[in-house]
Amino acid sequence: MPSLLTAATPPATPSRRSVLRWFLSTGLGLGLAACGSDGEDDETATAQLQAQADAAVAAGLVGLVLGEQSSSANRVVVAGRRRLGQTAPVQAADRFAIGSNTKAMTCAAVVAAADRGGPALNLTLPEAFPDWAGEILPAYAGVTLTDLLHHRGGLPAFNGSGPEEEAFIAAVSADPGPLPDTMAGRRAYFARWLLAQAPADGLTPGSGFHYSNAGYVLAAAMVEAHSGRSFESLFDETVVQPLGLDGHWRSPVPGAGDSLWGHEGAQGALAVWEGSADDANTPNIQVWQDALGPAGHWACSGAAYARWLDWHLRALRGEATALPARYVSDLRAASGDRYVWGWQTLVTPNRTLLSHTGHEPGFMAEAVFDRSGDFAVFGLSNTGHMAEDGSSWVLGRIDATLAEVLKLRNIAL
Repeated sequence: MPSLLTAATPPATPSRRSVLRWFLSTGLGLGLAACGSDGEDDETATAQLQAQADAAVAAGLVGLVLGEQSSSANRVVVAGRRRLGQTAPVQAADRFAIGSNTKAMTCAAVVAAADRGGPALNLTLPEAFPDWAGEILPAYAGVTLTDLLHHRGGLPAFNGSGPEEEAFIAAVSADPGPLPDTMAGRRAYFARWLLAQAPADGLTPGSGFHYSNAGYVLAAAMVEAHSGRSFESLFDETVVQPLGLDGHWRSPVPGAGDSLWGHEGAQGALAVWEGSADDANTPNIQVWQDALGPAGHWACSGAAYARWLDWHLRALRGEATALPARYVSDLRAASGDRYVWGWQTLVTPNRTLLSHTGHEPGFMAEAVFDRSGDFAVFGLSNTGHMAEDGSSWVLGRIDATLAEVLKLRNIAL
């Protein structure tokens, strides 16, 4: 049975071996100057970045977008192929699925909506869904919109590896009534079903961190119930247009018009990810996958993702941007091992960093930036892999590449 939510694996939670911990564990950077500096002219620095991207492809990635931003530089390069078995190279305009790195964008959209008269961030689930509030388990009564976006809802993970997806698909298949035919309707249906299910084992909703893609779907459903508009239209109005981003919502099931293909598998054993829109019991499972997009189905070009990160650096340096003030102030105040508005924080000897990783079938993404607005680096690949133990040779390769870029720029962590 296909997984209902193949949007993403958990990001750099406190236990994940991310680029941040990898870089620190090697000892690289700790003796470097406390302030980052290119030390090279732009042409040389771009050539260095391209060499790192090419090396990552030579090490097994099918394709890669590699980027770096600072107050003085904004560089993005591409390497590799669009699809194994074909010769077409990755193009700068190609849109890569960024998986759970979508979550920070979803957070920015929800916070911006609250600023514009949308649902308050302290809105609770029963308040958001008054027509069927009586069906919501009492355990969820105090869970707020903010709790869901910070993974404090106590909800099942819905990350493609648990029984909750099969339970939901079975419930949809057994429903004799007409099923919703809109994205918003499907999210409301999903929310109503989920909030009648028990919390994840050992969790108290509203307290404690438990990564859940489902929480982001519920957050989008709360926004839609309050506004009467689709989350996608609000996302476009509050994030895409004001920040000038180029991207689209991408189904985890590739379409005939896709030119950039994802690849999944162990190192040396990659296969093109073609997905499946059908299931024996739920023929149109793809529409349910697509409805869960706010958790991780955005795709964009490398230039657009660089622009997204550059807005963060500018805002954190005190410049005026279209990012919501509450979102920026909370990132600026982030400390310790915390999850804040779609970003995981980590304090190092010299800095506080924010990072996230994303996994969509066939694609992986990783981004790291400095809380002071000094720098950002990121990698997007049309190569995906996640082992049962949570390790990934693809993320390991991207980790190492980002670390080398930081080393080249004399950026100390």
